[in-house]
Amino acid sequence: MRYKERLSKLVTLLQLNGLQAMIIWDTYDLLYFTGVCGPGALIVDSNGETRLYVPPINFETAERYAFPGLNIEQTRMAEPLEVVVAHSILGINGAVGVDRMDVETYKRLVSMAPNVEIRPAMSMIWEIRSIKDPHEISAIREACRISDRAMTAASDVLSPGITENEVKSEIVSEIYRQLCERPAFDVMVASADRSSLPHGPLQRADERDRVLNNGDVVVIDLGVVVEGYCSDITRTFVIGKPKDSEFESIYLSVLNAKEAAQSFMRPGVSCSYVDSVARSSLSEKELDKHFIHGLGHGVGLEIHEPPRLAPNSPDQLSEGNVVTCEPGVYFEGRWGVRIEDTILITDKGFELLTSYPVDQYIIF
Repeated sequence: MRYKERLSKLVTLLQLNGLQAMIIWDTYDLLYFTGVCGPGALIVDSNGETRLYVPPINFETAERYAFPGLNIEQTRMAEPLEVVVAHSILGINGAVGVDRMDVETYKRLVSMAPNVEIRPAMSMIWEIRSIKDPHEISAIREACRISDRAMTAASDVLSPGITENEVKSEIVSEIYRQLCERPAFDVMVASADRSSLPHGPLQRADERDRVLNNGDVVVIDLGVVVEGYCSDITRTFVIGKPKDSEFESIYLSVLNAKEAAQSFMRPGVSCSYVDSVARSSLSEKELDKHFIHGLGHGVGLEIHEPPRLAPNSPDQLSEGNVVTCEPGVYFEGRWGVRIEDTILITDKGFELLTSYPVDQYIIF
């Protein structure tokens, strides 16, 4: 029933926004509204009629996994989907919305349906997708549980002499041992001066791996996918005694900033304000200038979704949002610290969905 409920919400938004139909083209949006990924195109009209067009290569998958009762039509071999979509909307008298489509495909679609006004309407999709339903929350919960297991597997093998890639291998192995679909993104294990790069080092010939040493700071960022839904967690460790005497105080400052920001995470609060709380906390230790990214982002079928927690974000938190809280500070050429959890916004506040201990950062 959840797919029909989602489509019903979309139809209501079509009517409120004066759109006669919606073209769902994006892979994640197709999965959200039908239960199957692309390639394909879903046409939803303002009367609630739906039709999913799929090429032959995806037809059996669509028939097997799409929700019962969905009208599915197989296109002809090598027939471009935009041609099929254009033909299906030619008779519509009024505006049609579209979610996400590359520019070249959009131009071809417009040229083939010149009398139809085609409007970008992804904001309507996000209005629905950003509020997670019970099924989505359950899947994300399980993804977060497994993320904690994978982080434990990583911390168990951290020691002098092991390489970053060997740690990555242990993480990925644990993810698949737990019957996940896949990692949510390329697992990051960055040590020493490589940890000052928020997304880790580029994989150049002389930087593909590094051996961990005593005193190294190690930042690990990982996530998993369960039933299509992502988790996201980052922890920072140090192997033995830190080489830099400031490490522990800075780590605790980042943790304090995270906890301060989380205390304001509840429905109705501006995302930019939550971000500012973390920056204000770090500024007390003159660390805010080293916080060079936003505080967090939404998580769902995609690893980065609205709402966005950042200085200029127009978003507000709502019950049912799943977001990250991930303050970090980075010292160029030295090391970095980031602590991240996936968080559910509840009716009264927030709930941590990832729970690997933040006080177990020293590896002896």
